Parts: sequence; C-alpha cells; structure tokens
Amino acid sequence: MIHQAASIPRLATALNSRPLLLLPRFGALPQKQHSSFSTTSPYSSSSSSSSSSSNPRTAAPSSREPTLTWERYLQLRRSRRMAGLVTTIPTTLLAGVGSGSYFLTLELDSGPSIAGIEPLIIYGIATLACTGLGWLTGPTIGSSIWSLFHTDHARQIAAKDQDFYEHIKRNRVDPTRQSMQNPVPDYYGEKIGSLKQYRQWLRDQAAYRRKAAHGLEQDGQEI
Repeated sequence: MIHQAASIPRLATALNSRPLLLLPRFGALPQKQHSSFSTTSPYSSSSSSSSSSSNPRTAAPSSREPTLTWERYLQLRRSRRMAGLVTTIPTTLLAGVGSGSYFLTLELDSGPSIAGIEPLIIYGIATLACTGLGWLTGPTIGSSIWSLFHTDHARQIAAKDQDFYEHIKRNRVDPTRQSMQNPVPDYYGEKIGSLKQYRQWLRDQAAYRRKAAHGLEQDGQEI
C-alpha cells in the first residue's frame, strides 16, 4: 500500500508534465498558420497584376473616324451638288404649279389697276416669283437631305469645305478682267469633282491670266 501510495504522486506529476510538454507544440501551429496567411496570396497578386494590366485606354475600342482623303471629299462634294440639282426640279415645279393654281382661282374684277398694271399681269409676275423662289431653295433642300445620309463624315466634310474654299479663293483669277472672248472659268469651283478636274481648273485659271495679260499689253500698245 505504501508503494502504491508513493506511486500516485509520481503518476500525478507525470500527467501534469505532459500538457506542459504538448502546449508549446500545439501553440506553435497557430503561429505558423497565422504567419502563412499574413503573407501575400498568389490570387491577390494575380488579381492586382490583371487589374494593372487592364488599362482602360488600351481596353476601350478605338472610336476615331476614318480619315477623309481629298479624292473622297471631292467625290462627296460632287454627289452633294448633284443632289441639289436634282432636287431643284421638283421644288421648281411644285412652286410654279402651286402658285399658278392659286392665282388662277382668284377673281379678276374690272376695277382699277394696281399701280397702273392689270391684275392679271401682277398675278403672272407673282407666279414667276414663286417659281424662282422654288428654284433657289432646291439646292438648299437637296444638300440638307444629302447631309442626313452622310453624317459619318460631317465634321471632316465641314473642315474640308473650309480648306477647299481657301484653295479656290487663293488660286482663282480676278473677275474684273473678264470679257466676251475671255470669260471667267468656274469662279467658285463648283464643277470640281476630282483631283484631275482640280488640276484642270488650275490650268484654266493660268490660261485666263495669260489671255488677260496679253489683252492688257495690246491695249497698252494701242494707247
């Protein structure tokens, strides 16, 4: 009994000493796991690299308009002029027929004339005026309709129009020297529809200048 009583304190001390030996081992595991999670995760690095590589400037699609060349611009300019000429026909007819039908329905009284002119003549002049107004508004209406179908190059066409006008204004001749034998060749450049026609227009301007200078020399010799 004495031997068993003496072994009980030894067993108690042995049991108390085992948790003390195991605590450092199990206590070190959370520290290692905590240190492993504190480091940067490969998913976070990949996400950061992907976010840095996805630049909005490079990812956004290019919305720039295609460059409008001079040849293409002159072709569009010619088609716009043709649209204005074609639209002039119906506007002139509508204005003439509409105004004529209106004035013909008015009663012609035998009263006093207007400013010494018969009412019938006045109605005829008014009909011609309305017809001329329809002829003048035709190109404007045709150009407006044409612009509705060519909105993709609207800004570039407006810029080219300004540049083209500066070219025409700088290279065209002086109209004060024109005569019956030497008329001004396309003063506004309306008939130019290609680069070939533009070069021909420049040659016509040079020929006009030569003829005008030759005429002035002859006038000086005669004087």
